[in-house]
This record gives sequence, structure tokens and C-alpha cells, in this order.
Amino acid sequence: MSVNSNETPRLSKLADGYFLFEGEKLTLNALSDRALLLHKNGNLQLAITIHTLILQEEPRHQSSLHAMGLIALNNNELENSLDFLNKALDVAPDNAVLYYDRALIFQKQGEHSAAVKNYDLALFLNKTYTVAYSNRGIALEALGEAPLALANYERAICLDPTFASAWYNRGNIYKSSSLFEQAIRCYVVATKLKPDFWEAFTNLGLSHYALKSFSKALIAYDQALLLQPDFAIIHYNRANVCRTIGDTQQALAGYDRAIELEPKFAAAFANRGLVRKDLNQFVAAKDDYFAALSFEPKLLEAQWNLSIVQLMLGNWTSGWDGYEMRFEHNELKDSVGVRSFNKPRWSRALPLNGKRILIYCEQGLGDAIQFSRYLPLLTQQGAYVILEAPPALKNLFQKLNGVSQLITSEDSVDEFDYFCPLLSLPREFQTTPETIPEPSEIRIEQALLSRWQKRINSADVSRKSSGLVSPNNANTKRIGLVWRGNPKHTNDHNRSLSLGELIKHLPEEFMYYVVQKEISDSDGLILSKYSNIINLSSELFDLTDTASLCLQMDLVICVDTSVAHLCATLNISTYLLLPFSPDWRWLLERADSPWYPNIKLFRQSAPADWSKPLLNIQKQLETSF
Repeated sequence: MSVNSNETPRLSKLADGYFLFEGEKLTLNALSDRALLLHKNGNLQLAITIHTLILQEEPRHQSSLHAMGLIALNNNELENSLDFLNKALDVAPDNAVLYYDRALIFQKQGEHSAAVKNYDLALFLNKTYTVAYSNRGIALEALGEAPLALANYERAICLDPTFASAWYNRGNIYKSSSLFEQAIRCYVVATKLKPDFWEAFTNLGLSHYALKSFSKALIAYDQALLLQPDFAIIHYNRANVCRTIGDTQQALAGYDRAIELEPKFAAAFANRGLVRKDLNQFVAAKDDYFAALSFEPKLLEAQWNLSIVQLMLGNWTSGWDGYEMRFEHNELKDSVGVRSFNKPRWSRALPLNGKRILIYCEQGLGDAIQFSRYLPLLTQQGAYVILEAPPALKNLFQKLNGVSQLITSEDSVDEFDYFCPLLSLPREFQTTPETIPEPSEIRIEQALLSRWQKRINSADVSRKSSGLVSPNNANTKRIGLVWRGNPKHTNDHNRSLSLGELIKHLPEEFMYYVVQKEISDSDGLILSKYSNIINLSSELFDLTDTASLCLQMDLVICVDTSVAHLCATLNISTYLLLPFSPDWRWLLERADSPWYPNIKLFRQSAPADWSKPLLNIQKQLETSF
């Protein structure tokens, strides 16, 4: 059928009930079927014209009403689509497909409860309506009814085991519930049933990534990109994997491509900033964070990481403000230990004289030790300071300056006027690198110090009497060693190094003592082969023992752990090994620290390469110690 584009088609009713359309005699049903075929073949405008002519002659023609409803739905004209479908349902109230299509409209409008009701009606009329089960599952999932959604997906799969979308939707339920292995099995089935199912490949990559199966995640994303090379989200997800495994160049390329395809992709800017920060490209990282926030001002990841870069660059006035985002970010809340009290939070505008203030420690033990220096500033303003510390610090902080009352997180306290997180005190005191308070004065019981002094002396005597150390060298220097932090720390893979690599750079003329508590079996085996390294880790029961041991040392060589803060606070000479992209508190490109006058910083010059800082320590020990 062809129609002159300059003429409007006409439909004429004949006396026998037929209709004449462009010289052809047809029933309305046959003409409606013709319009449906035209639509399917791409001639949408003519199909709409024919359906309109039919409805002018027969306003209750169910097939054309349905067709016009679907056309409006495809054009996202939802209200118009709903009007057509409602009229069609008036004609055919027992038509399951009409209820299904109406459910799609409600789902697009975000009215998921209404969508579920319409899927219910469709399934009441047709209990084997497979796609209705699957889509009802999506609507139930949106309503937070995950178990019911899962049951619908499973019913759809039971009816049609080859229904790829149902397998995919089932996988999404498992993924949302962090059941990633089950999700992976579903996505694999979905991709086998439908090899061009790029969404399933993408979510397969996300699930492998969550299980730290990074090579498998990359394979899944690569397959998704073969199918959809211009989808920014796939490039972004793949770049996240590359960033995690340390392939910074591939990560940058992925974020660049994602931003090229989607210039306002805030999360891609934010994560590119992370890579640039890891590469010590801090100005570029800052620009990325600002770009991310210009597109999504409430993007907490960008706000938080911008604050870290500002602190690292020494821009502490703005950095401290952004650092408060740690209490808003869902992933940070648990690690920092966000707290709430039925009392006002203290700020520098509130007077402290005669007031009781609760300060609670947050984050790691090293943070608590480092920032305890602010407590005397509170007592100087007349405050009664209640410090809530982790149980591991209870003994160490017993006589801490500036503390009126020490409790632990296992205790309860009701009587106080204000509270404040410990790491918010630098902000309240408007700290700059030039105005950092002196480290805390930590006092150790003399009896404990004497016991450890005897223990170390006996170890030295034992070594000398056995001939392992020259008895004529009465002044052999003692050096403490810490090469590994808490393996559960998110950055431990960057901040820790291997014991074997450290030992290679230790001059033999010194006595070395292990001053870290946790020792792996493999490290214990290595230590047993060195006569000038004494392992007393099994005798370190808490940080007061560690402090007492470290006070017997002439020097402590340490990676960035709580022991570094402990030693530096105790005014013990400390050599600190720092990764290429260090924690913000150590600032940049300097060998000293405004936080601790007795610490020397030895920095990596390339990511994951400890050779240069270890060689520098070796030279320092051989020439200046």
C-alpha cells in the first residue's frame, strides 16, 4: 500500500458494513491489522493515521485503542497512553495483555504499587504469563519486597527456563543482597541464553569485582564493551577494577573515555581524582573533585576526597571543613565510628568554662594517640574532659594530660554538657601546619618500665654470652622494627612491606627488636634465622607493653601504623617508611613532620617500590646513627 504524502488517507463506510480505504474494501479489524503491520515495518505515521481513522468511525475499537496506547507509551506520552488503555479495558475487561501494558505505564511513572495490582490482574487472567511474573518482580523489588520479587523471577524461570531476562533479574536480587556467587550463576545463564545481553555482562563484572575476582570482572566488562562500546558506565566500572589492581594508566583511560561519552559523569570525575591522587597529581585531582561537585554538589565521595587533598596540600582551613564529611559517607561511617548523643555537639563558639565535655576516640589507635594532644587545650578553657577511648588504650591513657575522666567504649556516661569527636578538634581549634599543639605527654608506670628494661638487658646479655654479639661492644644500639600493620586496614597493602626486604637493608652491627604485636608464621620462620633480631612479640599484651619496649630502643623503624604515633609521641627517634601516596597527615615532599619533631620520613619515589626509602635508611644507619 502506498499513499501520496500530500494527501490525507480517507476511510468511507459502505452500506454492507465494510469500509473503503484507498480503493480497497476492508473490515475495521482487517484495517487495524494492516496498521499494526505498517507499524512493525517502520511506517509509524501511516499506522497512526489509520488507527485514528478507525477510532473516528468506531471509538470503542479495542485493537486500535490498544495500538494507540502502545504507540503513546513508546513515545513516553504516559498519560495519553493510559487514557487509550483504559478505554480499551472498558471494551475488553478480561484482556490480560491490557492490564500488563497498563502496569508498564505505572512502572514508568514510579507508581509501583499500582503496577503490581495490574500485574496481579494480568496473572489472574493468564497464570502462565511469563513476562508478567518477571516484571511484577521488578515492581516488587522497587517496593522493597525482595523475597516476593525473587519468587516471581523463579516462577517465570519455571515457566520458561530460557527466559534470559528473568535469570538476569534474579541475579540482580542476589547482587543487591550481596549474594554474589548466586548472582554470578544467574548472570552466566542469562548471557548464555542471550549472548548480546550487555547488561548481564556488566552486572556479572560488578559481582566478580565485589568478590575481588578482578581478572574475571575485566573479562565480563570487556565483553560488555564489545556489545556496547559507547556506554560510559561500562568504561567507568572497568576503570574501577583497574584502579583497584593498581593499573593506573588503564584506569585513567577508562575514566577519560567515560567522561568523553558522558561529560557530566560526576562519579567518573571523582574516581579519576582518586587515581590522580594516588599518582601524587594533587592539583589535577583537586580539579577533578571540583568538576564532580559542579555536576553533583552533594556527591559525598568527592567532598570527602577533596578534603583529603586539601589537607595533604596544607590547605587545612578548607580541608578540616570537608573532613567532617566522614560522618555523612555511608562507607566511612562504620570505620570512623559515627556516634549520636542526646546532647549538643561542641564547637568553638560554645564556652567551656565549668562544662563537662565528652570526647570520643574514632578511627584507629594511632589517630587517638596523635590527636590526644588537643585535650589539654580543652582543660585550659576550664572544661572537665571525659575521654572515651578504645579498651586497647585504657592502660596507656591512664595518666594522659588533659583528661579529667577516662572511660572506655564499654562504659556508659550520662552527665556531660557537650560531646565532640576527637578528630574534629583540629577544626574547632582552626589548626594550621604552623599551629599544631605539642604531642601528648604519655606517662608509663615506672614498675613496668623497669621490668622491660630488665627484660631487654637480659636479652642483650644472653646474646653476648652466647657469642652472637661481641661482649666488648657494650653500647650496641637497639633498633625497634615494625614492617606490617593491621592486615584488615584498607590501605595495608600499600603501607606494609615484606620482612625479608627490610632485613636486607639492616646493618649487622645493631641489635634489632620486633616491636609489633602480630607476627605471621612465615615472618616468625624468617626471624628465627637471624641472631641479631629478638622477637618479643608474644610478650606484648597491650600498648603499654609496646610503649615500654619502645622506650628501651635508641631508634624505631616503622611503617605507618599506631606504633609510629606511639613512638613519636613518646619522643623516641623514629624513622617512618611512607608509601608513594601517603596518608594526608604526612603532607608532601618533606622529610620531617610538623606533628612530631623527632620523626624522619622516608618516602617511596614510585608506587610499591620500597627500595629507595630502605636504601636511604640503610645509609642513615651506616653513616649518621
